[in-house]
Amino acid sequence: MKANQNIKKHILIVEDEPDFAALVESTLKTKGYSTSLAYNGEEAFSRVCERKPDLITLDIQMPRKTGLLFYRQLKSNTAFHNIPVLVITGLTRNDREMEHMIHTFMQSDKVPSPEGFLEKPIDGQNLINVVERFLQTASADGTEQMQI
Repeated sequence: MKANQNIKKHILIVEDEPDFAALVESTLKTKGYSTSLAYNGEEAFSRVCERKPDLITLDIQMPRKTGLLFYRQLKSNTAFHNIPVLVITGLTRNDREMEHMIHTFMQSDKVPSPEGFLEKPIDGQNLINVVERFLQTASADGTEQMQI
């Protein structure tokens, strides 16, 4: 197989824990995805401006600029608002803090909810399945909501 054939979509991994970021990156690269890393929201926005990704995996709780602030900035920018976002978080869906985060995503500036959520710790095969399903089923404008 030629090298060009196994490179799929480009995914930006936004995660402040280097070991977890490396795990996600390694998992995605084994399936041929091109990846880049950002360890906080400021760095993430710079990476998006350098190379627009096809998908972003996003941690919410990070130093300097949180995932929430990055997400709002991303979705408020017309050049980037269609990039689908998969939130990977240690917060559970039944957690009040997570519910507040989701509410805040949707409430402020009419920012849409992220396209998908996964809870930490993640299973590598589950991550691949979700990413592949998401990239295959996401609408052309990136606004389709995935239920995971």
